[in-house]
Amino acid sequence: MDNLNTLFSEVADALGIESVAIVEKDHYIVELLALLKPLSFDTHQLVFAGGTALAKSGVALNRMSEDVDIKLVPGADFLALSRSRRKASRKAVIQSITDAITATGMFSVDDDQKVTRDEYRYNDIPVRYPQRLAQEPCLRPFIKLELMESDLLESAQVRDIHSLVTRMTKRPHIVQAFPSVTVTSTQAEKLVAMLRRTAAVTRNVERFDDTTLVRHIYDTWCIVNVGNVDIAQLTAFVERTIVQDIQRYGNQYPQFCDSPVAELKLGLEELANNPVHQMRYQQFVTPMVFGEQVAWTEAYGCFRQVALSILNALPVR
Repeated sequence: MDNLNTLFSEVADALGIESVAIVEKDHYIVELLALLKPLSFDTHQLVFAGGTALAKSGVALNRMSEDVDIKLVPGADFLALSRSRRKASRKAVIQSITDAITATGMFSVDDDQKVTRDEYRYNDIPVRYPQRLAQEPCLRPFIKLELMESDLLESAQVRDIHSLVTRMTKRPHIVQAFPSVTVTSTQAEKLVAMLRRTAAVTRNVERFDDTTLVRHIYDTWCIVNVGNVDIAQLTAFVERTIVQDIQRYGNQYPQFCDSPVAELKLGLEELANNPVHQMRYQQFVTPMVFGEQVAWTEAYGCFRQVALSILNALPVR
């Protein structure tokens, strides 16, 4: 383990990462993905999603992404089951994943902090990993494993996944051919989530105000910066994401159900007008970025331009 800690330190120095704990956590995130990769279920396919998938996609985020988002993509046979059997099947999948994690001895699950909602469609599992380095305030003391049943906006891409350590030392991939959400799909989901949840907090209908959500704004800047934006396709995916979110959250958020574009624009204005979001960016994005730093004004300006070009093209209800 001392040798591993030394390697973490050397990689952090080489990449200009101030906190060695970032390299340590990235290492264990990829170890967790390696554990999940061989798991197979008759009812669902596991697809890697979110910011961490984006960071491993070839888009140069140059930031630590500390969550593992997995979509549980249901198969046709599963959808033909009764409601009670679908619930039981989801529960069995989540239990199998949890058992696989705890069986390793490397990880443990914080059962008291687990969140399960909507008949096991949404599951938030805090996964504890070996921590031997001083933690940074910008890092959670666990890996947030989010498992959510969801359809894909387009077919998954298979990706080989490096950790910061294996990428820097040119070692072989730790995880090979993990089905992953595409960059454009991820961008659409990030844009809608950022705006919808910001507006929901403003409306007092969001139960949890996630202070780290501003990372979506930085990620959007990174995607645009490498030229990975197809506005026509992105607009279509945003429209479909809105429909999915209305189905998923409509009962909790009637204003979004009635006027989704207006609510997303409300979220966009809240990001501009409430200084708390810039403070969060400086607290939860800036310390996680290595290499080029992107100021809030530049990142938000890019995010706003992309958001308005899409929202202004969508039909208003």
